[in-house]
Formats: sequence, structure tokens, C-alpha cells
Amino acid sequence: MTRPSTPYDTAEYKRKRAALLADHPPCHWCGNEATTADHLVELDRGGSHDEMVPACLPCNSRRGQAYKRKRDAIQNHHRNEALKDKGFAITKPERIFYEQKHMTPTQLSSISKDLNQPGLEPTSHDGPRLETVVPDGLGSFGADLGGWARDVLGIELMPWQLRALTGQLVHDDDLNLHNRISLVSTARQNGKTVALMTLVGWWLTKMPIIRGKKQLVLSTAHRLDLAVMLFDELAPILEAKFGAKVSHSYGRNSVTMPDGSRWFVRAAGPSVGHGTSPNLIVADEIWDIGEAIDGGLLPAMRAQKSPLLSMWSTAGTENSRAMLKWREQGLRMIDQKKTGNLYFAEWSPPPDLDPMNPAAWAWGNPALGHTLAMETITAESENPDRTQFLRASCNLWVASDQGWLKPGLWQSLQFNGPIPDGGTVAIENSVDETRYFGLRAVALPDGRTAVTVEFMVDTYAQVMEHVERLNQNPAIKFAITPSIDLHWPLHLERKRVVVGYGEILKWTDPVRQMIRQKLLVHTGETMLAEHIQRAVAVRSQGSIALSSQRSSGPIELARLAVFAAALTSKPKTGGKPMMVVSNG
Repeated sequence: MTRPSTPYDTAEYKRKRAALLADHPPCHWCGNEATTADHLVELDRGGSHDEMVPACLPCNSRRGQAYKRKRDAIQNHHRNEALKDKGFAITKPERIFYEQKHMTPTQLSSISKDLNQPGLEPTSHDGPRLETVVPDGLGSFGADLGGWARDVLGIELMPWQLRALTGQLVHDDDLNLHNRISLVSTARQNGKTVALMTLVGWWLTKMPIIRGKKQLVLSTAHRLDLAVMLFDELAPILEAKFGAKVSHSYGRNSVTMPDGSRWFVRAAGPSVGHGTSPNLIVADEIWDIGEAIDGGLLPAMRAQKSPLLSMWSTAGTENSRAMLKWREQGLRMIDQKKTGNLYFAEWSPPPDLDPMNPAAWAWGNPALGHTLAMETITAESENPDRTQFLRASCNLWVASDQGWLKPGLWQSLQFNGPIPDGGTVAIENSVDETRYFGLRAVALPDGRTAVTVEFMVDTYAQVMEHVERLNQNPAIKFAITPSIDLHWPLHLERKRVVVGYGEILKWTDPVRQMIRQKLLVHTGETMLAEHIQRAVAVRSQGSIALSSQRSSGPIELARLAVFAAALTSKPKTGGKPMMVVSNG
């Protein structure tokens, strides 16, 4: 079904917009290059296409959102006054209209105060909590894509959607993409489908012009019906506005553009991508997609120059191994402040907030104030299945609210002073031996113990390079797990102790007590905080131990913190007096 026409679909608007931007004028508001036409007087206030000025997309978006908030506030005020005239007693005016069942989603545009949390006014966060470094000095197709959404779909992308799309579409001077892979994560119903639809539609219609050749696009999801939903929304628009030929055969849905570019839809089974060579792959809800990513999708793009695998999802479970692997890669890049071929952005509550606090909900829902209302999330929070609420509505990984530490405790222990040399370096690898971690604990002069991440690498050879570097300090000791000990060099035999589950069982509670008493501090690495916060402790043999199986993702750094902190802080026992015999 074709979308209804908007004022931006008219020939008059398109002609006047093209004329206004023909000479690449500067933005009327900030002076940067303009890519959109901004109405000085809004159309619904009587403005016309004759009263437009050139504007960059961020300025245009900010003005539009500010006007929308003001307009909705005025409408709500008038409606509240009308209800008062009819005898309604309104004690909570900011809530009343969200409780009216006849309201449409587009009217849910203002964030109300949470009246159960005095002093708190939760708001959405346009910027992600976690984001990899975006290189300076590069361009992006994001602004052009935002203009395409307005002109073709008749929608204004929300700031978070534009931020995520702009970040993954960064390009160099030759218009080659900087990123080959991207991962974007938010809570459900925040507009991921609209972002996906915009990316696919823009790529099919604009990228053949940019690259001078036809393009192949594949979209997939963990279920075929979910993948087809995107197709059912976008395909009719491409057919009506661009003359595309559409095949509706379920399971083999496809679109062929006039220039020969194609888009086809598949479920994310093990063989997805085989026999194809896409330029763009869009994968939705990858939390439930496993081997298809590394075994089917990525290899299918190897022969293409400057392809993009664009992955989108809500938080998953401990079984979401593929998503966890790419998320860990993003966290490592953030800690190392380096760029690579992955763009990672996540909207999720920070570990220092109680996940049931509305202030935490705002972090995972960037559509708040645009298409979502806080009242909706408040109602969802009453769901008896708390785990599903936290995952779907807050974008928290399952079991992360069952951590061994209270929210905010670890973040309050960040240490910004100098870290002394020496101490204990604990080393462990991931289960699949694709990542190796090293964490050092050292005693501070004031009696506390500090932990810092020494390295995160991909191979055992790289581990040994760091070990030899650290071994130059004679005061360094090593705590290694049995898998590391298999290949440990003989000349370091006396400087290592092997640790495992027995030590975790013995030391988890004492180290937790150190943290509670603020005797353990850290240097603030993002991945360390993630591993610490998601770690779940289980009771075993009359004690507690961190459980990798119960935790909602990798916790290697949390285990290493227990090993290293316990070995560094335990009191040194005095030995027997040594008799020295002199022959002189």
C-alpha cells in the first residue's frame, strides 16, 4: 500500500528545493554546507514553499523538534482546559492524554514527569551511551540519507536514527565506506525498522549513482515474517515512485530497480548469503542470529569493494554468541580509543543506575519524546516477567540486573591517580580462544588495591609479547588459567601460579567485600565495567562463585579481577627464620 502524499511530495516543493540548493549554499543558521530546505514558517502554521532557507540537516532537525514540542505542549494545554470546562478534575495534567485510548502514536510526543520519582524528569538520549570512535576529517552519507527520508518517505528521522546511520556511513574522499560492519542496539519499538527501511531504500536509489554500477542488497532477520515486514513497507514505495518491479512470492520476495539493482529478502538460516555477492546486507534482531553472520553473511561480501553489513538488534541472552562477539569487539575499540572497520553504537542504561529507575529507561529508549511516552514504559515495568521487561524495554542483557554488585558501586570506585609498577597480572582467554585478556592488580600506598586492564588481544603470540614486556619488571607475578599454562614458557615457570574454579570459589566473596569496603579501585575501562556489572554469582559448596554460564555474556575480566586482587591484597605470611652459616 502506497503511503499518502505529503507536502514534500509535490513537484513545486522539489523544484524550489533543488533551485535553493543548486549552488551548495551555506546553512542559514550555522554556516556549514546546506543539504536541506528549511521553512521559516512551518507549513501547518500557514507557511509556504516560497519561504525556505538553505539549512544543514542537524539545524533543520533541531528546529523541527523544538517546534513540535512547543506545538504539542500548546495542544495539550488547550485539551486540558477543555476537559476542565466539562467538569473533569485534572490533578496530573501531564498524564491525562496518555491515558486516553483514542490518542494516536504521533500525539505521544512529550515526555511527562515520573510522579513517583520526585525531582527526576527522565528524558531520552539522542546520543548513544556506547559508541566507537568516528574518525575526524571524513565525510558521511548520513545527511543525504536524511534528506532522502524526508523527500521520499515523508518522514523526519529522529536524532538517534540519524546519528546511527551517519556513523556507519562515514566515507573517505573516494566515497569508499570507512566501516564494513556496523552494530546498532536499542530497546524495542524505538524506530529501528524505519532506519532500516531508509537505509535500504536510499542504497537502492542513490548508491548506483554514486558508484556508477548496479547494487545488490540483502535484508534478513531471525524470522522470515519479520524480514518480510520491512519488504511489505518499502517495496510499494519503490514501485510507485521509482518504477521498481516487485515479486511478492513469500520466501523469495525481491525488488528489481530500473537500473538492474536488486533487493531480496531471506530468513537468516545457516545458508543465507551463499551464492550471492551483496553490496549491502541489513540484518535485524541479530540477538537470535547465530552462525549465519560469520558463516554466511560476511563471506558473501568478500568480493565487493566497500560493502556494508548493517546489524541492528535489541539486547539478547547468554546464547546470543554472535552478537556478544561483535559487541565485545566494539567495547574493546572504545577502551583502546581506536578505529577499525566496525561502527558500534548502543543505547542502554549505564551500570551505575538501578535498572528499575525511570532515569535508566530513558537511556535505552532514544525515541522517548518522539514516538514513545514514559507512561508506556512505566506500564510495561509492571510485567511480572522482569527479565523480559529489562531486555525488551530497557535494552539490558538478561541477568545483568542479577549482578554480584549493586548498581553504581563499581563506577564509584574509579581511580584517576598514578598506578605503581609491579603487582600481579592475571591472564585468561575466552572459551573459543578468540580473545585473550590481561589484568594487573597492584597495591597502592594508602593500602587499597588498584586493578587496570593491561591488554586485550586476539592471539597467544600477542599475549607472550605483553608477558615479556611485563616481565622486565622483576616485581611482576603472573596468575594464569590452565589453558594459558599449556604453552607457558619454561623460563617464567617460577613467576606464575595457576588459578581456576577453586580460586574463584574461594576468592569471589572476599573480593566482593573489598569492593563494598572501597578497598578495591580501578582505572575506568569500559569493557571491565561491562564484565564486572554483568557477572552473576551463584552459591556453591557453602560459598559463592562468579558463574560464566549464568551471566549474560563474557565475564573474563571480572574473573581476572578476582584472581589478581585476591593474590595482591592477601597478607603475606612470615616464614621460619633462615640460618646463615659463614665460613669466614
